[in-house]
Amino acid sequence: MSVVVAVTKRGRTCMAADTLYLTGPQKDYTENLVGRSKIRRFGSNLIGLAGWSVYQNIFAHYLAKQRGAALKSEEMIFEFFLRFWKTLRARYPFVREQREGADSPFGDLDSSFLLANRHGIFDVHGNLTVWRHREFCAIGSGSQYAYGALHALSSRVSSARELAEQAVLTAIRYDDGCGGPIEILDVPK
Repeated sequence: MSVVVAVTKRGRTCMAADTLYLTGPQKDYTENLVGRSKIRRFGSNLIGLAGWSVYQNIFAHYLAKQRGAALKSEEMIFEFFLRFWKTLRARYPFVREQREGADSPFGDLDSSFLLANRHGIFDVHGNLTVWRHREFCAIGSGSQYAYGALHALSSRVSSARELAEQAVLTAIRYDDGCGGPIEILDVPK
């Protein structure tokens, strides 16, 4: 239950996210939680995460053991997340194998990732599909609302930060899994 948005406009890229955390029926916000963020810095990359709360811990643990990987293309990002998938199976046995659907031959990470760097905006689906986006992308339960705002406002808003903020605000307004103050980070140049 989240929304994470990345936007590129006029040569600037940023990532924004809501700050609500849900664990079962319990809600909490980053104002009260120490060291929590749905956006992680990894070298010159920003990586946003939408999915189970425990993925914050798992992914932080995984990233701490990684050297700065070159994440310049769909292929390189696929390789990075393929290593993550293998590590999940080997080092985190409490993560159960999930299936996207009864007809799907692929496992599912049960989380989505959004990566932004100077090479572009990439989203990583639960089945490890990697897509590159020209201008914007949104993931999480509030992504449909965020996409509506991104589409409607893209030609009217000139700032990447303002467009990302408006998209996250829209998701917070209409999706009950999103909330709290907005966190916005700029992609390093």
